[in-house]
Amino acid sequence: MPKGKKAALVAAMELFSEDGFDGTSTVDVAKRAGISQATIFKYFHTKQDLMLAVVRPVMEHFFPKYRDEFFAGIARQKTLTEMVHFMVTDRYAFIKGNEEAVKIIAMEMMTNADMRELFGKLVRSNDFDFLGELLRNFRETGELRDDIDAAGLVRILGGQLAIYVIQSSFTPVLVHGKDEDLKMIAEQVVRTIKK
Repeated sequence: MPKGKKAALVAAMELFSEDGFDGTSTVDVAKRAGISQATIFKYFHTKQDLMLAVVRPVMEHFFPKYRDEFFAGIARQKTLTEMVHFMVTDRYAFIKGNEEAVKIIAMEMMTNADMRELFGKLVRSNDFDFLGELLRNFRETGELRDDIDAAGLVRILGGQLAIYVIQSSFTPVLVHGKDEDLKMIAEQVVRTIKK
């Protein structure tokens, strides 16, 4: 990858995660990257193209590889409690390990139709039924409540983690310690979804 293109991508990722897509100009990106604005437009026709170039690799390439590792980890768990604990700690590690890209994706999903479409394609992939496979693993324990469907399971787990990530970032006074908090989150989820 050419040096100027790489510098633009790194600077854009930092700035989009700090100030949001709308709060960042290509002039800001050029200044942070130490390149000209013309260099940015040489590689990316629009600011939107630049943003998609930042997040697309995480969504398209890293996610499928990680998806396989994630489901292999779930399959190793024998009980509903073990699965929930694995998911909570694994997803938290994923979010923290990709914090800038996850922040950009989350912000842009709210307002950007292209981002929602890209994410939707990954979730609805013809080669893998993410939600169906997740629910199947949880049902195999025999412990999941009958009225919990795949979307509900994701909302319960994702909601707990999302709130915790927001708390730890913006109101750290509410955080007791990562390990203690993740254990408590897992216990709360289990109480909610277990028969």
